[in-house]
Amino acid sequence: MPRGDFDRSARKAETRARLLEAAARVYARRGFNGATLDEVAAEAGFTKGAVYGHFGSKENLLLALMDEHLARQIGEQVALFDRGRITWERPLAGSARWMAEIEQDPDPFRLFVELWIYAQRDERLREHLQAGLAVSRATFARFAVASSADAGVELSQDAAEQFANVVVGLGLGLPMLKLIDPEHVSASLLGAVLSMLIQAGESSTQMRELLADPDRLQESKSARAR
Repeated sequence: MPRGDFDRSARKAETRARLLEAAARVYARRGFNGATLDEVAAEAGFTKGAVYGHFGSKENLLLALMDEHLARQIGEQVALFDRGRITWERPLAGSARWMAEIEQDPDPFRLFVELWIYAQRDERLREHLQAGLAVSRATFARFAVASSADAGVELSQDAAEQFANVVVGLGLGLPMLKLIDPEHVSASLLGAVLSMLIQAGESSTQMRELLADPDRLQESKSARAR
């Protein structure tokens, strides 16, 4: 690549990074509704045209922020996955890190909640958010398969995917409770519940089958009732 092209690419990447950092600060202060691209541009020291040139809209800027946040979180979880630990202990470090980050800097999570709300009324946003969360679920499903193999347990792909749903669901729901009512939600609860689920699955074929097909128990009850 010619030197001039390299310099332009580096400057473009630096400008994009500065705009994202500025957007994070502005959105944290003002919320998604209150934030404007003019304010983001001024915060970053650029013109509004620079924001449009890189992102096109306030919605795209928020999506870029969330993509970067999710990518960072996934990278951290991968780094904390330690196959040297006992299988049921493996969620503890990642869960503690996640909850600690939310306590220390809740703004990115609050922005995620805002994005989730908007996505309920915007199909494009919903599909984008769905794709981002799918990457998280795939990561946790791989963790589940690897840990089960280490424990000498065969875990079906369906069970691994449902475990991943639980991890993501608890990882979003418990922080919401924690931010609203911190005195009654321990930061360690997420890791503890995931550890309990792993131990239950490793000790019982029935539990693994139920996890793979959560509707099974209800269907069985309905059949007996008939």
